[in-house]
Amino acid sequence: MSTNFNCFCKPALKSLVLTALILSGCMVGPDFSRPQAKLSSEWQAEKPGEFTAAVEVVRNAQINPVRWWEGFNDPTLNRLLEIAAKQNLTLQVAALRVYETRAQLGVSQGTLLPNVNLGGQAEITRDGGSGREGISIENTKTRNVLIDASWEIDFWGKFRRGIESSQATYLGAVTAYYAADVSLASNVANTYINIRNNESLIQVALTNLALQAESLRIAKARYDAGATSLLDLSQAQSQYEQTKSEIPGLISSLRQAQNSMSVLLGQPPPYYVLEFGQSLTQPSPPKSLAVGIPQDLLRRRPDVLQAEYAAASRSALIGVSEAALYPSFSLSGYFGFQSGSIDTSDGTFTWSGSNSSIGGSFLFPVFYRGTLVQQVRVQDAIFQQSILNYQNVVLNAQREVQDALSVISTSQSASTDLARAVSAAKQAASLALERYISGQNDYNTVIVAQQALQRVQNASVQSQTSTLLGYVAAFKSLGGGWSGDMTLPVLPAEMVATMTQRTDWGDALSSNSNPRMVSTSEPKP
Repeated sequence: MSTNFNCFCKPALKSLVLTALILSGCMVGPDFSRPQAKLSSEWQAEKPGEFTAAVEVVRNAQINPVRWWEGFNDPTLNRLLEIAAKQNLTLQVAALRVYETRAQLGVSQGTLLPNVNLGGQAEITRDGGSGREGISIENTKTRNVLIDASWEIDFWGKFRRGIESSQATYLGAVTAYYAADVSLASNVANTYINIRNNESLIQVALTNLALQAESLRIAKARYDAGATSLLDLSQAQSQYEQTKSEIPGLISSLRQAQNSMSVLLGQPPPYYVLEFGQSLTQPSPPKSLAVGIPQDLLRRRPDVLQAEYAAASRSALIGVSEAALYPSFSLSGYFGFQSGSIDTSDGTFTWSGSNSSIGGSFLFPVFYRGTLVQQVRVQDAIFQQSILNYQNVVLNAQREVQDALSVISTSQSASTDLARAVSAAKQAASLALERYISGQNDYNTVIVAQQALQRVQNASVQSQTSTLLGYVAAFKSLGGGWSGDMTLPVLPAEMVATMTQRTDWGDALSSNSNPRMVSTSEPKP
């Protein structure tokens, strides 16, 4: 149903517009607030005992919000993380997602504005005889220019809820970028620690291979001298070859870790070996860990905020669907000029008149309301899922912190025990070889002692690695690597230049505005 009004009825026009503005103040659907989540009052650090070591934690302080890796005192690690932050391609994809959702927010904001179009038309009609002398030929010209506009009044808040959803999606993309940044830092640190772990395991294997080569030399000399049987020589040869066979697998694992690091740095596989292959620095565990309280996770971890903004976006979509249940109100109109003339000798052209119109209409769903109700239910169910996902993310965040603290405590305790075990195993292997040389025991005793030595040395390396990985996991789970700000990510200059040349981005790719400032419906604490 629609009603038309003459455009010159100014009082009626003013009343219609005023009524539209007043009616557009209503919004249906729920207003979002941060979902409730279960949080512990404080972190439970492992108590020192026979199988656990005390972890020095600081509860009244936050970790270094940006450069937590400096606590490992390894300049190579610092440099790797600096390169990855600038060159990692996955992180750049997450950054571009921010600008994509920012542009989409602009699209959503445009739904509040009237749709205005300018059109024109010109036509020449030729009418005349055959063109012989005395027969005139005339051209009929028609021209018109028209401006038309339409505006659906946001009476129930359908468009404003859509903007809220886009705003939350935009902010979620920003937090997703920082979540990717936090994950990248931990992945680089973990990969680097695993590189050092494989290098240490290779060194252990080479050291033991040299020890076993010397034992094999002694066994062969004793066999040649008739002081021992072929069995001892065969056992020594078998042990040596077995240890030697383990090294290629360790080298393969090392190469894979080095290649993974190169990709994390945004470079082809040989990059790490060429640039950092000669580096001998070793990370060491931080002296203490500032953990704060579990409540800090709600603002320190970007993935928690990302889940929160995802829920906010879904909440707003309920209002979008619910608004479809109610009448929609629209205004439309046009204004233009139209002319028609015959081209005489002087070729003059004049406008012959103008016309205009303005009208209002409403649309009310009748026969498909059941479908619209189901759409509202769909959005509500999706929103409830996002609430549960947010609560689950918070729970898992706390679990990750506790798991990391447990790994640090137990691996540190194991490292202390294994250090003593390595010392004892070295002594046992030395004594076993001395007794074999003097003929006091067979070679099997040497094999057992040397295998035990290699086994506890490997375990010691793995335990030290576990401690380092535990600290990385703790820093990540506590939100380390993110300062908590929402600054837009900086794109590489070359990428900005390419995109700007290809598409009109204006200053959107170089703006440093605060994304939070665009949101009027930011989740409440």
